Amino acid sequence: MPNAGAGYLSALKPLERAKNMPGRPKFRRDIALLEELPEEMIFAMVEAGKPMSVICIELGIGRKALETWIEDQDRPDMIARARAKAADELACETLAIADNTDPEHAAHARVRIQTRQWLAEKWKPSVYGAKQAQVQVNIHSMRMDALRHAEVIEVELSTGQDK
Repeated sequence: MPNAGAGYLSALKPLERAKNMPGRPKFRRDIALLEELPEEMIFAMVEAGKPMSVICIELGIGRKALETWIEDQDRPDMIARARAKAADELACETLAIADNTDPEHAAHARVRIQTRQWLAEKWKPSVYGAKQAQVQVNIHSMRMDALRHAEVIEVELSTGQDK
């Protein structure tokens, strides 16, 4: 690609920018490996609930390369969908852990369940997140009530009436 100016790399998508940058041979090699692998394989790893660091270790790539690969095209949405599926699996695992726990290992099982609940809440907050009550405050009506009250007090003071 000919140099169209000093800022031409900043106009490219992150993946294209990574391919065109000098230096960083490991990063370029990691990106090339990710491009060769089937996307479904990586998304299956995410759906299995594997952390990004574990995926990087298993594939032998750097985290920055994986993050750059995810940012390219429509992959952030696909990762979010894979995480949502993983959250459903984690919720099912919590039931299995609770059902198969004996009293001696209850504390250990509780930690395992809470960890899975926390991850499910983060990965699919619409279903597993804490429901927050919505409170609606109409400040305009409160201000109008205060002004009316002030007018009544002002009238009482000006006429000398006491209640």
